[in-house]
Amino acid sequence: MVALHIGAIKCAHFKMLQILSRCCLHNAMVPGVLCGLPSSLPVTTVVSGGGDKTILSEIFAILSWCTSNKDPETSNLKSKLANSSTVVLNSCLLLAIIAQCLKSTGRNSALFMLTSSPKNQLSRLSIIGHQFSPDDKMKISLEPHCASAMLALASILSLESGASVESSISEIAVPLIPRSATLCEHLKISPVEGNELGPRNMNVLSYWHGLRDGCVGLLESRLKWGGPLAVKQSCASGMPLLLIDLLSNNRSITSHQGIDSTKDQVGLSPIGVVWAVSSICHCLSGGASIFRQILLRSEHVKDISELISDVHLKLVKSWSGPGGGKDGVRDAVNAVIDILAFPFVAVQNTPGLPSATASVNSGFLLNMGSPGGKIFIEDKDMAKAIEEDMGKYLKILLEVRSSVCFFLHSSFRSEVKMGPFNACFFFYHVMMKVDSTIRRTLKTCCFLKVLSKFA
Repeated sequence: MVALHIGAIKCAHFKMLQILSRCCLHNAMVPGVLCGLPSSLPVTTVVSGGGDKTILSEIFAILSWCTSNKDPETSNLKSKLANSSTVVLNSCLLLAIIAQCLKSTGRNSALFMLTSSPKNQLSRLSIIGHQFSPDDKMKISLEPHCASAMLALASILSLESGASVESSISEIAVPLIPRSATLCEHLKISPVEGNELGPRNMNVLSYWHGLRDGCVGLLESRLKWGGPLAVKQSCASGMPLLLIDLLSNNRSITSHQGIDSTKDQVGLSPIGVVWAVSSICHCLSGGASIFRQILLRSEHVKDISELISDVHLKLVKSWSGPGGGKDGVRDAVNAVIDILAFPFVAVQNTPGLPSATASVNSGFLLNMGSPGGKIFIEDKDMAKAIEEDMGKYLKILLEVRSSVCFFLHSSFRSEVKMGPFNACFFFYHVMMKVDSTIRRTLKTCCFLKVLSKFA
């Protein structure tokens, strides 16, 4: 009887979860309060958050309670709920928003939400993972409450990127992430009709999140932490081309109607787009054939480079949810440039070529921490193949030079945080890798054209 009473209260207050989500987005201090973090805590200081008696711990308790009521023996108790999946949906969305807001303020550690206890970390991540882990006989689907659980897990794991404190989060999380083939099926499958979102567009989770965001976010985590095997599995599943197709459709739609979650036909928000681009970049290290499949096809390079076009970046900057604003512009630019610069980073140790680390500020552009940075050491045959194809790649860049030129234009703006020396340095690498004819064309079409605006 007591359990039934508690369940009714939790279900009746699921609207409060939506209110808390909006509060997090409108006030940067709210996520910290929900995690029980001191208001005076410096951004760079990592402490154990989300402990007992915090609102965050109650949210995990709600998810745990919903999970326990999936047991057949308590099915009549579950029937007392107004809609259990809706509670899961909104609880996971709130967790995702808290994580994304912490990330946007520079708090890079999952410990803020999972505590410093390995037992709590495993318990909480497992509770989220249980929401989208299908039974053996269950058909793979993209039901919103499952997609929101994926988003919550992906958003929490993203806090580990750039973390200053080592933790075992990645070791705990990788087994909870679906296999690459499963994620690929999730991205292919159409949204479930008649789901808990009702008659609204079934490609969205909320006004700020797409249905496929969590799926590509988990894919990025698997590729980042799963090693070469995860990359090979994703490539074998056809993931790179699937992601390119999604990005192409996303760019086409947003270019014509703007970023409008009520009309989203792809299911990717700005954060989802960045995760998708990053996933493609990881897949590029899967072999010379994948590199040629993605970067030696002009239509694919164009689709990728259009993500840093004037039109698209203005839409990202105007986006009011996570992944928008000036920080969203910076993230989008960095993700795209990691792909476009992949060949140059991959062959940076080739004898006779200048080092990509020669610039003191090159970290923003020629990111030596990107997947391409390990190619020459781990796969010299691939590095040689990339070097042989460099002329063809540069010709393709010329075909889509308008977007690259805009990026150089943006590099002088404060919101992208990229200085003119850095932009010039990138093109210095380009010049050193092409013949004199292409070099003159590059100078005429891109380099001097952009620099003349700031002379």
